[in-house]
Amino acid sequence: MKHFLNNIELILSGVGLIVIFAIPKLFFPESVSWWQVAGITAIIVGLLHGVIFWIIRRRQRKVRQEAIEEIRGMLQEVINNQLTSISLSTAGLEVQRVKRISESVSRISELIGTLSEESITNWKKKYSDVIESLKRVDEL
Repeated sequence: MKHFLNNIELILSGVGLIVIFAIPKLFFPESVSWWQVAGITAIIVGLLHGVIFWIIRRRQRKVRQEAIEEIRGMLQEVINNQLTSISLSTAGLEVQRVKRISESVSRISELIGTLSEESITNWKKKYSDVIESLKRVDEL
């Protein structure tokens, strides 16, 4: 099943081509133009592919969004816990330093609130060199 899902576009395209070429030969007499039947069959197959791929992509987007929401909630909880610890440990610090720490923590909270599939993709593009070098370090 996993192999099928990983290659669904190729499999459905191959099956679609077989159907397009087989339908005119199997179900229509020689008097009907083979190309007309193949063309109509191709349109129907194309529409079915479009609907199937739309359903699959919509499901994938939903699963990714749910994962991002779960990660966002987890990160927000961790940051709030850390914020509490920072607040308790900054009691003896100067006001200016506490203010900078609070601003940094607020900025981090804002960034977590804006996590989305698009922002993650943009981040990957921006830091792709760093990610690749980290992967090479891990391989050593």
